Amino acid sequence: MEDEAIEGHPRIYPDDQVTEPAAEACGDARADRVADRAARRRESALLAALAIAGAIVEYPLAFALKSLDRSELVRALPFLGVTLVLASLIPLSLRLNDELGLPGAPLITAKFAGERLHFSIRSLLRVSFGYAFLAAVAGASVLAIVIVPLMLIQHGGPGLKLPNMPMLTVAPGRIAFVGASVAIAAAVSEEIQFRLVLFAILGWIVGLMSRDSRGHPGRRALWIVTLAQGYAFGLIHLAPLAGTLFHSMSRLLLGGLVMPQTWEGVVFGRLYLRRGLEASIIAHASMDVALFALAAIGVLSAHLGAG
Repeated sequence: MEDEAIEGHPRIYPDDQVTEPAAEACGDARADRVADRAARRRESALLAALAIAGAIVEYPLAFALKSLDRSELVRALPFLGVTLVLASLIPLSLRLNDELGLPGAPLITAKFAGERLHFSIRSLLRVSFGYAFLAAVAGASVLAIVIVPLMLIQHGGPGLKLPNMPMLTVAPGRIAFVGASVAIAAAVSEEIQFRLVLFAILGWIVGLMSRDSRGHPGRRALWIVTLAQGYAFGLIHLAPLAGTLFHSMSRLLLGGLVMPQTWEGVVFGRLYLRRGLEASIIAHASMDVALFALAAIGVLSAHLGAG
């Protein structure tokens, strides 16, 4: 899929997202600044609420689906802490997005700014679903090329026995329904945290060293940020396994490079640059919903075959 960014910067095309400013209200520039700040505060509050609510919904359902052991919910507390920290940085990230020329959440921003929106839902969905497929291919490729061979080598040959997964004992309907709920909640929360917030913070840091004539990070800088936020995305998904699979910090950091989520995060990061937060949320959610649907179909087929 061709990258439609010029020098790494996002282009929101008229046929995809068009905004028409509302009629100018009478008043001085000060009143306009006050209105802008009020709109920004409302946008920040909404995004923070979505990030926190998504995490609160995601973690209990995910642990219930994967382990069926509610006592393990305590493991979600550090991740909730990370969510709270990143959510507190949303106002800063929105300001940085403007300074750095990052897309942010263009549809939400326009709505709070009082602009009339005219955009092609079909185009937005087409691009988002395309990147969802690319992310799934990236994750599957890492599994097939890196993780499975490493597991085979570690266990001494083709007689690899995968550990029992409690989720495989769950009814297919429950996997599909709960999994879809987890997928949507995770997509909303994680995209706000990693694409909107972390991208802006890392973009500001890298931009201190390399900016173009407009004061925006250049193509190389944006690629560095895209890879860095994807790596952070992979590490946060790897952290629950740190105590059992990785016994040193160096191995943990190396393991982040071969996490499927790392490279999925890179794909979502490129989509974020191209179409903004809303598109990356759609892509993330659709990919995860499809994976849970496939898992439910697989479990159903196994049950029918055993019967």
